[in-house]
Amino acid sequence: MLSVLLVDDSFALREALARSLARRGCRVMTASSGLEGYEILRKSPVDVVITDLNMPERGGLWLWRQALLARPELEGRFVLIASEPLPEPARLTLFTETERYLLKPLSIDRLWSEVQNATRTKCEKGEGRSTRRAALT
Repeated sequence: MLSVLLVDDSFALREALARSLARRGCRVMTASSGLEGYEILRKSPVDVVITDLNMPERGGLWLWRQALLARPELEGRFVLIASEPLPEPARLTLFTETERYLLKPLSIDRLWSEVQNATRTKCEKGEGRSTRRAALT
Protein backbone atom coordinates (compact mmCIF):
# COMPACT_ATOMS: atom_id res chain seq x y z
CA MET A 1 0.00 0.00 0.00
CA LEU A 2 1.41 3.38 -1.03
CA SER A 3 1.61 6.06 1.62
CA VAL A 4 0.87 9.54 0.26
CA LEU A 5 1.08 12.92 1.94
CA LEU A 6 -1.28 15.39 0.25
CA VAL A 7 -0.73 19.07 1.07
CA ASP A 8 -3.13 21.72 -0.23
CA ASP A 9 -4.80 24.71 1.39
CA SER A 10 -8.05 24.07 -0.52
CA PHE A 11 -10.17 21.80 1.67
CA ALA A 12 -12.41 20.70 -1.21
CA LEU A 13 -9.53 19.77 -3.54
CA ARG A 14 -7.57 18.09 -0.73
CA GLU A 15 -10.53 15.92 0.29
CA ALA A 16 -11.50 15.02 -3.30
CA LEU A 17 -7.95 13.98 -4.18
CA ALA A 18 -7.54 12.08 -0.91
CA ARG A 19 -10.72 10.08 -1.61
CA SER A 20 -9.63 9.32 -5.17
CA LEU A 21 -6.19 8.13 -4.03
CA ALA A 22 -7.70 6.06 -1.21
CA ARG A 23 -9.96 4.32 -3.74
CA ARG A 24 -6.79 3.38 -5.63
CA GLY A 25 -5.42 1.70 -2.51
CA CYS A 26 -3.28 4.49 -1.04
CA ARG A 27 -2.99 5.39 2.61
CA VAL A 28 -3.42 9.17 2.48
CA MET A 29 -2.42 11.73 5.10
CA THR A 30 -3.44 15.34 4.51
CA ALA A 31 -2.19 18.76 5.54
CA SER A 32 -3.46 22.26 4.83
CA SER A 33 -0.07 24.02 4.73
CA GLY A 34 3.57 23.37 4.00
CA LEU A 35 4.39 23.75 7.68
CA GLU A 36 1.76 21.19 8.71
CA GLY A 37 2.97 18.87 5.95
CA TYR A 38 6.55 19.17 7.17
CA GLU A 39 5.50 18.21 10.70
CA ILE A 40 3.82 15.08 9.32
CA LEU A 41 6.92 14.22 7.25
CA ARG A 42 9.12 14.47 10.34
CA LYS A 43 6.97 11.89 12.16
CA SER A 44 5.62 9.55 9.48
CA PRO A 45 7.23 7.69 6.59
CA VAL A 46 5.67 8.41 3.20
CA ASP A 47 6.26 7.10 -0.30
CA VAL A 48 5.09 10.18 -2.23
CA VAL A 49 4.33 13.82 -1.43
CA ILE A 50 1.76 15.74 -3.47
CA THR A 51 1.86 19.43 -2.66
CA ASP A 52 0.31 22.65 -3.89
CA LEU A 53 2.82 25.26 -5.01
CA ASN A 54 1.12 28.34 -3.57
CA MET A 55 -0.24 28.22 -0.04
CA PRO A 56 -0.59 31.04 2.48
CA GLU A 57 1.68 29.48 5.09
CA ARG A 58 4.82 27.96 3.54
CA GLY A 59 4.28 26.75 0.00
CA GLY A 60 5.23 23.62 -1.88
CA LEU A 61 8.79 24.62 -2.79
CA TRP A 62 9.56 25.44 0.84
CA LEU A 63 8.15 22.05 1.88
CA TRP A 64 10.24 20.29 -0.79
CA ARG A 65 13.47 22.00 0.30
CA GLN A 66 12.89 21.29 3.99
CA ALA A 67 11.82 17.70 3.34
CA LEU A 68 14.96 16.90 1.33
CA LEU A 69 17.19 18.36 4.01
CA ALA A 70 15.52 16.22 6.67
CA ARG A 71 14.72 13.14 4.53
CA PRO A 72 16.94 12.96 1.42
CA GLU A 73 15.37 9.63 0.43
CA LEU A 74 12.31 11.63 -0.70
CA GLU A 75 14.21 13.04 -3.66
CA GLY A 76 12.23 12.21 -6.79
CA ARG A 77 9.10 11.51 -4.74
CA PHE A 78 7.34 14.90 -5.03
CA VAL A 79 4.48 15.91 -7.31
CA LEU A 80 3.85 19.65 -7.29
CA ILE A 81 0.42 20.88 -8.31
CA ALA A 82 0.15 24.48 -9.45
CA SER A 83 -2.12 27.03 -11.03
CA GLU A 84 -0.88 29.25 -13.78
CA PRO A 85 1.00 31.49 -13.88
CA LEU A 86 3.97 29.54 -12.60
CA PRO A 87 6.82 31.34 -10.87
CA GLU A 88 9.90 32.33 -12.82
CA PRO A 89 11.61 29.26 -14.33
CA ALA A 90 14.72 29.92 -12.21
CA ARG A 91 12.68 29.27 -9.05
CA LEU A 92 11.61 25.87 -10.35
CA THR A 93 14.91 24.74 -11.89
CA LEU A 94 16.20 22.63 -8.99
CA PHE A 95 12.74 21.17 -8.42
CA THR A 96 12.19 20.11 -12.03
CA GLU A 97 15.57 18.35 -12.20
CA THR A 98 14.27 15.50 -10.02
CA GLU A 99 10.55 16.04 -9.40
CA ARG A 100 7.25 16.32 -11.24
CA TYR A 101 4.58 19.00 -11.52
CA LEU A 102 1.06 19.22 -12.87
CA LEU A 103 -1.11 22.23 -13.67
CA LYS A 104 -4.62 22.69 -12.33
CA PRO A 105 -7.27 21.72 -13.20
CA LEU A 106 -6.03 18.23 -12.45
CA SER A 107 -6.87 14.97 -14.10
CA ILE A 108 -6.96 12.32 -11.39
CA ASP A 109 -5.71 9.74 -13.89
CA ARG A 110 -2.70 11.92 -14.73
CA LEU A 111 -2.03 12.54 -11.03
CA TRP A 112 -2.22 8.81 -10.33
CA SER A 113 0.24 8.16 -13.17
CA GLU A 114 2.69 10.68 -11.69
CA VAL A 115 2.32 9.13 -8.22
CA GLN A 116 3.13 5.71 -9.66
CA ASN A 117 6.12 7.12 -11.56
CA ALA A 118 7.40 8.79 -8.40
CA THR A 119 7.38 5.48 -6.54
CA ARG A 120 9.58 3.98 -9.23
CA THR A 121 12.19 6.72 -8.77
CA LYS A 122 15.35 5.68 -7.01
CA CYS A 123 17.50 8.25 -5.28
CA GLU A 124 20.85 8.84 -6.92
CA LYS A 125 23.98 8.36 -4.88
CA GLY A 126 27.07 10.51 -4.96
CA GLU A 127 28.02 14.09 -5.66
CA GLY A 128 24.87 15.11 -7.52
CA ARG A 129 22.76 14.84 -4.42
CA SER A 130 25.19 16.61 -2.11
CA THR A 131 25.49 19.46 -4.61
CA ARG A 132 21.71 19.70 -4.90
CA ARG A 133 21.27 19.55 -1.12
CA ALA A 134 23.81 22.31 -0.65
CA ALA A 135 21.94 24.46 -3.15
CA LEU A 136 18.73 23.99 -1.17
CA THR A 137 20.09 25.58 1.98
